[in-house]
Parts: sequence; C-alpha cells; structure tokens
Amino acid sequence: MKQKYLILKDDENNKLIISEFAELDKEIFSLLCEETYEKNIINEAILRGKTELVSAIRTHNFFPPILQADKLAEAIKFLYDSQSVQSTEVFFDDTDHLAKEYVELLEDEPIDEEPEELEEIFDETFDEKYDGKTPITGRKPSISIADDEFVESDEEL
Repeated sequence: MKQKYLILKDDENNKLIISEFAELDKEIFSLLCEETYEKNIINEAILRGKTELVSAIRTHNFFPPILQADKLAEAIKFLYDSQSVQSTEVFFDDTDHLAKEYVELLEDEPIDEEPEELEEIFDETFDEKYDGKTPITGRKPSISIADDEFVESDEEL
C-alpha cells in the first residue's frame, strides 16, 4: 500500500497539521486522518529527541508504525529547523520494505541422526531408581475433594 503524509507548519495559528493519505484506488490518494498539534508541544518534543517527538505525534486516531513515525519525525524536525519551508510531503510504499530476493532459511545439509521412532518418543518407562518406592504419605493436601459429591446447577450454559 502506498501512503502519503502532508506535514504543514501553520505559523499563524501556532499549529502543526499532519494529514495521512492512502492509495485506495490506483493513483488516487484518499484522506484517512488529519491531526493538529500545538506548536509548543512539538517544539518541546523536538528538544527532547526523536523518541519523544514520535510519542508526541502518536495519538488515539493517528498511530503510524515506527518506520513511518521515524521518517515523519525527521521531516517535522526539518520543517522546524527551516524558516522558509512551511510544508513537506513524505511518501511510503510497503513494497520497499518487503524482501526482494528469496532468503534460504534452511541449509541443504543432510541430517546425520536418524529420527526417533514414535514408540520411543512415547515410551512411558521410568528410571530404575524410582521402581519399588512407596508413595509419599502423611501429607495433608490444602484442598480436599470429595469424589461422591457433585454440584448441581439450575443455570444452563
């Protein structure tokens, strides 16, 4: 999916406006979300660093993934550092983040060991040191359950 963010620095109203667009039809971008921020909040976040700026621009309605949020933070910092530029556009294409080549995950090395037989995997024999031992007695459990008592309920599940 292709996305475009329009970042506008509105100095007259002391605001920053970020508009998010997505390509829902071929070559046609549709507005998805628009957020407005106070200039002083953005300035303080820029002074604290990129992580703080990313946190400041993320809201309940606008929460870009970290790759996009980092690039948006860089673009916002560029806008506030520049006196002459009032707006900028940031483009993203998800195909840029997908692997272009096939990655071989498993090497073609033969396995030296033979697989265990199913019977060996589910073998229920115990070690010899446990044979002939008596169970633990004299210990009182914290919860006692009566085998012959049942709870009846009129409610249907």
